[in-house]
Amino acid sequence: MGRRVRLSHGRRLVSDLVRVARKMPLASMARNLDLSELASLRKKVRPQPSWNVLFMKAYSLVCVESPELRSAYVPFPWPHLYVFEENVCFLTIEREYKNEIWLLFPRFNKPEKQSIIDLQNSENFFREEPVENIKQFRHQIAFSKYPFFIRRFAWWLVFFALPRHRARNMGTFGMSLSGFKDTVGAIGSISLGPTTTTLGVDPTPRNGISKLLFTFDHRMLDAKHVYLAIERLYATLKGPIADEMKALSEG
Repeated sequence: MGRRVRLSHGRRLVSDLVRVARKMPLASMARNLDLSELASLRKKVRPQPSWNVLFMKAYSLVCVESPELRSAYVPFPWPHLYVFEENVCFLTIEREYKNEIWLLFPRFNKPEKQSIIDLQNSENFFREEPVENIKQFRHQIAFSKYPFFIRRFAWWLVFFALPRHRARNMGTFGMSLSGFKDTVGAIGSISLGPTTTTLGVDPTPRNGISKLLFTFDHRMLDAKHVYLAIERLYATLKGPIADEMKALSEG
């Protein structure tokens, strides 16, 4: 025999996001990227930027030149696309709060206009500052405590009826931990998120080879679009991002 246990507030928040994401026909593409040169530069910079930050800024630069990557499919009141003017990254991080492990979602506004060091300082703040001191996290935790019908209506408004508010609440693209590395190594097959694209970034590349999992809304993008986006992302990491890292390592 067993017993019923109510969902914790943290699992409610994740369940809400997954329910929204499952309404999207998601597909994915995986790719290995040789970033050995960037990995060498990264070791020389203090504080050492995370791979999340490097990919975040690189992908934001790509999205500036590619409106389809910062667009969203909106089915109400008729199917149409909504193009966001600015990039907002929706990062998934894990934090402990009141003896529970939460997935929380800090937003990074216009990452392409911030320095790598500034982005890293922001990520450190979201990972290390007490959860109750972070306004975004307080709002997410408070929202998870509302009754399910209020949460569901709020998600419907943002996702279907008021797309201009979607970026502030969900971001224009997402980033998630796609894999982990141990003696064998593993990578997920898809990232469930409410954004048109989600980057799954390998947190610990081995020998400079980084695994990328690119999940996308198939209503918005096809395989060719994604292939080209990954190629531009790769070129940006090896170009402008490597150049900025070189300047930091020499400073």
